[in-house]
Amino acid sequence: MASVCLAYMLWLVGGWFGLHHFYLGRDKQAFVWWCLPGGYFGLGWVRDLWRIPEYVREANMESGWMVQQEEKMRLAEMPPWKMARWGGMLVVGNMLGMLPAMAVPNKEDIGVDLSLLGTLLTPLGCALGIWVVGNIGRWEGSFRRPLLGCYLTLPAYLYGMNVVSWTTILGAYCFKRKWRSPGKPARAWYTRILVLTLCGSLYLAMWSSYLYYNAEVVHNGDKIKLRDAVGNFLKSPAVQEFGRNLHGLWQHMLHSGFWSTWSQLVDSLDPFGEKNALKVLGLAQGASQEEIRSKYRELTKVHHPDKVKGTQEEKEAAQEKFVQIQQAYEKLSDLKRSRAKANKRQQKEAEAEAEPSSEAGSEEKIEL
Repeated sequence: MASVCLAYMLWLVGGWFGLHHFYLGRDKQAFVWWCLPGGYFGLGWVRDLWRIPEYVREANMESGWMVQQEEKMRLAEMPPWKMARWGGMLVVGNMLGMLPAMAVPNKEDIGVDLSLLGTLLTPLGCALGIWVVGNIGRWEGSFRRPLLGCYLTLPAYLYGMNVVSWTTILGAYCFKRKWRSPGKPARAWYTRILVLTLCGSLYLAMWSSYLYYNAEVVHNGDKIKLRDAVGNFLKSPAVQEFGRNLHGLWQHMLHSGFWSTWSQLVDSLDPFGEKNALKVLGLAQGASQEEIRSKYRELTKVHHPDKVKGTQEEKEAAQEKFVQIQQAYEKLSDLKRSRAKANKRQQKEAEAEAEPSSEAGSEEKIEL
């Protein structure tokens, strides 16, 4: 027996991937939620919030639900038309229709032109999307009618037209819905997992093929393959430096523990801006206040805007550098003052704690 509480828990934890639908035996809906996270990026997930109790009653074949279903089937020969179902057919049909053509590798990469294969598979993908959505819940219908309707648009693709939306609309119009007979035996759980795994693997394979072979990044009119852009990104100096730092932190954690590594990580992020200020002034860690003041005076003389005689850009650069030097000096001076005050306060507290103990010791000597 399905539980409403458990269904809501699965909805909350893995609802965006259809986990609650799989639990309730609604495998096709679970697959759609997994392909389009949350049923079109959360819309279906939110709708499930008030639909789950009915889904649970259906999964348990409760007597009250069975009576209502039989009454609906008696009053209407076919299920009533619903906007949500129609919209789902169009969205999923469009996505599964475009994906095969997007996933087919291009001729430059594999040396064979497979574009015709992508064209021939487009109507098939549209029909599959329509059939999957059309067979969720108490609806069911054959795959043949939407398949024939979608392939009626094939000549348009062969002439170079892209009519995926019209293909899906025609296929959805051809889909003939009817009531699903209640009480059909459910397939074994391992069979359900196997089917969903195969379908999910095929779906991921097509997306992976598209991202590797055909996806492009466009910047300022220049195009580059996504795989090449990712490779260049991983080889960039910033990422290489990040990788070395991450490896160093990992090695440090293996030898010194988590909290020591955490402290080192916080220091490396420079939350107080001390390292950057020292870099601007060209000083090493631990520089004294006198060294900071001396370096500040030296650099302000060199980079003072009034002493720069050049173009306007050079004067602006000198002004910017001068401001950075001033800010770095103020930052380091403020840190020095705050740390000096903290040290004095700690010293006074330590002395105050030491006085009672010394007085107690002297009283013990007097008593003796």
